[in-house]
Amino acid sequence: MKTISLFLALINSIVAGLLLALTLSNSGIRANEIPWLVAKIVAGAGVILIGALTWIACARTVAPGILPIAGLCLVIFGTATLVWTFQRGLFVDHMEYSMAFFGGSLLVQGLASLLGFTSDSRSIAAS
Repeated sequence: MKTISLFLALINSIVAGLLLALTLSNSGIRANEIPWLVAKIVAGAGVILIGALTWIACARTVAPGILPIAGLCLVIFGTATLVWTFQRGLFVDHMEYSMAFFGGSLLVQGLASLLGFTSDSRSIAAS
């Protein structure tokens, strides 16, 4: 599970970085898009930071409560991305399959991180 989590951390961090670059390279920003822009920047930066934390956790020990919270955040980000993608496909008739794959990848990375970096299920409950 650690290997899957590490691989997906690399892939998801690269994709989040590309999405951030595309978001920030937009030439015109309208006032009604500012909350959505801030949400995308925070989510993308969060995915990149959690990916870095996953790589650091393999090299040395980190605080025991951080990795389960990070994995849970990835599961939440992945689920939200999948729901947003399917909602967009149903109501706007513009399905973005690449975002569905990205949301699924975030969900799998979060689950692999939750299951792979804990040796005992009691340590997750105690954290």
